[in-house]
Amino acid sequence: MVKNIRILDIALKAGVSIGTVDRVIHQRGEVSEATREKILKIIQDFDYRPNILASSLASKKVTTFASLTPMALDQDSFWSKPQIGINKAISQLKQFGVQLVPHYFKMEDPESFTREANKILDSSPDGILLAPWGHRESLKFTELLDGQSIPYVFIDSNLDKANPIGFIVQDSQQSGFLAAKLIDYGLAPKSNILVIHITKDLQNANHLLQREQGFLSYFESQKARGHSILKIEVEAENISTSEQFHLLLGHSKGIDAVYVSNSKVHLIANLFDHNSVRPRIIGYDIIPKNIELLLSGKIDFLLNQNPEIQGYKAINLLFDQVIRKEKVTKSNYTAIDIITKENLDYYVSI
Repeated sequence: MVKNIRILDIALKAGVSIGTVDRVIHQRGEVSEATREKILKIIQDFDYRPNILASSLASKKVTTFASLTPMALDQDSFWSKPQIGINKAISQLKQFGVQLVPHYFKMEDPESFTREANKILDSSPDGILLAPWGHRESLKFTELLDGQSIPYVFIDSNLDKANPIGFIVQDSQQSGFLAAKLIDYGLAPKSNILVIHITKDLQNANHLLQREQGFLSYFESQKARGHSILKIEVEAENISTSEQFHLLLGHSKGIDAVYVSNSKVHLIANLFDHNSVRPRIIGYDIIPKNIELLLSGKIDFLLNQNPEIQGYKAINLLFDQVIRKEKVTKSNYTAIDIITKENLDYYVSI
């Protein structure tokens, strides 16, 4: 492999000017197809990598990324975690002229998503990090991004009908399957298992539906065990007043296990304090409220989806595509980490 190859060396080898090589590298200007292919072949043979830092400093060009994620209610809530990774990545890439304009929406207010999405479209950023929380609103937004050729990356969830340059997510179906398997260990046959979706609009929350599909698919393979699967969808603010939920809590044969499909598992765990036998409870994410209940034994397992890593990798995918002009890997899955009170102290995310 040739060391310290320069644009000049490529130009001499191809018999063209430095300017022609530069146009091919940065995909701008008119170059004949034959010349372009010749230059690209030499670049590949030489394993040439442009000095991104030097060219960025010389041009003083500012690259602006935008992010659109759910609003974090406080620094301990789940959606504060991806922002940690996002901020870390941006701080490392500032030297390349990268800046970020963050936008936030309220998960219970789809119109707030649309308002912020329109602000982003008006600003025409170079790339976008997006948490496609609302399926319908996100698809409308990504169709407009595709029309303007603005690259975007998904975190937390993926949309099959969209065209992101990449997505960084946990495999939702597989995590649901794993949750079911964990719950079933040691559970007596013919147990009652409660699936709880704490959300306003389940049909618009694609990743929660996928988790449920994975969860149910496990028990489809375990029909001989004779378990009963009960399900409820409830808004966070309505848990205490939900008649259906409290009827399930008072189920004649009792609830033996509970699966909460998101990070709001802490809203459920304390509701079983008066039960003679506490059900096995599993949910998502190592946020402080969940950690407290995990350590006290009121939550048995937390599945962590590495939100900090998702935010960090998403920004770097945009950087590689937009600035380094490299083809990025589209499908990026984070580990499904099983957290218990015994291993919590040894867990490191980012």
